[in-house]
Amino acid sequence: MDKPLVSIVIPVYNAAKYLERSIGSVRKQTYENLEVICVDDGSKDESLQMLKGYAAEDPGIKVISKENGGSSSARNAGLKVATGKYIGFIDADDYIETDMYMNLVSALENDFDADAAQILSCEEDEEGKVIKAFGEGFDESVSFSGREFFRSLLLHRGDSSFCTKLFRKDFFEGFSFSEGRLNEDFELLVNMSSSIRKLLIVRKPGYHIILRGQSNTRGTYKQSFYENVMENADKMLELTERKFPEYKEDAIHFYLMQAMWFLLHIPADEMNKDNILYTSVMKKVKSFKGNILKDKYLTGKHKRNLILFAFFPAKLVKKIHERIKK
Repeated sequence: MDKPLVSIVIPVYNAAKYLERSIGSVRKQTYENLEVICVDDGSKDESLQMLKGYAAEDPGIKVISKENGGSSSARNAGLKVATGKYIGFIDADDYIETDMYMNLVSALENDFDADAAQILSCEEDEEGKVIKAFGEGFDESVSFSGREFFRSLLLHRGDSSFCTKLFRKDFFEGFSFSEGRLNEDFELLVNMSSSIRKLLIVRKPGYHIILRGQSNTRGTYKQSFYENVMENADKMLELTERKFPEYKEDAIHFYLMQAMWFLLHIPADEMNKDNILYTSVMKKVKSFKGNILKDKYLTGKHKRNLILFAFFPAKLVKKIHERIKK
C-alpha cells in the first residue's frame, strides 16, 4: 500500500539564515511521501531565492510567493493548495527530528478515531542551548478527547503549537487561521477543541523550537500582542461558560495567569487609566479576588503578585514593578 501524502506548510519571512537547517531537516525525513509547501510572505532578504533553489533540487518542494500578510496569511495560502491526506506546519526558524513525520503518520494510521497526533518538543536559544528539554512537564496521558485537551490548555499544560501536530486534512475543512493577529495558534486550537474526537500523544522527540531574542514574548513590550493574549483569555471564559461549564474555575485560573503575565510585562508608565487594556484587566482581576485566594493551581508567588497588582496603591505597585523588571 502506498504511504499517504503529508502536506507540510512552512511560512517564510526573512528567514534566510535559518532555512538551510529548517528545510534541510524536512528533506532528511525518513517518511518520504511529503509535499513541502513553502510560502514566502514578501521576504526582503534572500529567502525566496533560496526556496526556489531547494525546489529546483527537490520535486517535493513547492514555492508560493505572496505579498507580506503575516504568518496566518501565509499558512492559509498554503492550506489552499495542500493536497495531502495529512497536514502539518513548521516555522521557518525551527527544525525537526528526522523521524518526526514517520512517528506522527504511524500513530494516525493506527487509530482512525483520532483527528490529530502530537509529538514532543524542546525549546532552545539561538546558540543551541536547551531551555526546555523534550517531555519536560509533559502530561502522562497518551491521548486527549477534545474536552480534555481544552482543559489542558486552560491549565497551561497543553501544547498550543500547530507545529508539533499532524492533522487529518479533512478535519481541517472549515477552519483557518485568523489573519492580522498574534497568538493565532492558541485561538484556532481553542476553536477546534470542541470538534476534536481524539488527539494522540506520541512520546518521542520531534520538534525543536528556537526562541529568538526579539520574539513577541521575549523582546520589547508590544501592546498589540498582549491585547490578543487577553482577548483570548476573555474568549476562554465565554467558551467555557457556553460549552464546558464544568471547567469554569479552570477558565478563571487561565484568565488570572494570563493577566499576571501581562501585568508583569507592561511598563510602569503604561499602568494608568488611559490604557484601556490595563484598566479592563485590573477590573476583572479584582472581581476574581475570591478565586485568587482559593485557586489550588496558583502558587503563593502567583497569588502575591495578583493581589499586589490589583489591590495595592498604584504608586507602590509601580515602584515594586520596576524593581521586579530590573
